[in-house]
Amino acid sequence: MALTDFKTIDDYLASLSEENRTGVQAICDAIRRAAPGAEGVISYQIPAFRQNGGWIFYVSAHKDHYSLACPPPIPSFEAFSDELARYAKTKSALKLPKKEPLPIELIEKMAALHAKHNLEQAGKKRGKA
Repeated sequence: MALTDFKTIDDYLASLSEENRTGVQAICDAIRRAAPGAEGVISYQIPAFRQNGGWIFYVSAHKDHYSLACPPPIPSFEAFSDELARYAKTKSALKLPKKEPLPIELIEKMAALHAKHNLEQAGKKRGKA
């Protein structure tokens, strides 16, 4: 059983310290600007954004970093590999250290690319039907 039962992104934000809330809110705002049609939901008890049948990002706060995650393949990891080289990442997540300013413009570009990718994938699926 989960220790939390967040129903909305606001519920998640309300549970965070001021520092974490400010950081996660800034990331969520950047995603919303880049993909204004994205739906903000709670998935796996963290904020997530989806559009056109695909995920844009999951967002979470941790002790020393914020995380942007998405099921692979992640088109932005390849497209922005130079800009992302300085950050720790896994196959499905990017770690943004709290001790550094958030790369808001980069987050916006990545989210916009994911939204575009999701739209293209949705079009391919409709074309096969």
